[in-house]
Amino acid sequence: MEIIDLLQEEVSKNNIEEAGSIVEKIGDSKLIEAVPILINILLDTESNQLRNTIAIALSDIGCDDAVVPIISLLKSPKTQNSRGTLLYALESFDCSDYGELITELLIEGNFEVRWQSISLLRINVTNMSAALKHNCRTKLQANLSNTIADEELQEALEILGSC
Repeated sequence: MEIIDLLQEEVSKNNIEEAGSIVEKIGDSKLIEAVPILINILLDTESNQLRNTIAIALSDIGCDDAVVPIISLLKSPKTQNSRGTLLYALESFDCSDYGELITELLIEGNFEVRWQSISLLRINVTNMSAALKHNCRTKLQANLSNTIADEELQEALEILGSC
């Protein structure tokens, strides 16, 4: 049985642990033909564990088709408390167009999300437009002293102002 078929079978049985092992093998072998099914499962699964494993596999494969689905999950209420790994998975891709979303997640997120957001800003800042950087800085400045994350907001402001 082909590995993609095997993955679909394990997902249909809701065997998350076995499906995750298969996804890891797909990511390790950079099996690009698996990307469409991985994206479908990524968007459909209710399992944070499987979603995170798929996001990392898509990052390992390096197919830009993964960016928009991962971004959509970052906006979804179903990932409210599990966005750190999704942000980490985006580090392999150009996400410079999503600076405002990354900034919003930095402002609103938990500790892990804030630091992953800073990492993504650092990686993508050189490809961000001046207008986008300005919008991000404005959002950050508006939230200074309104949050426990002032240290992270200050760091993000330095990143956005350094280019």
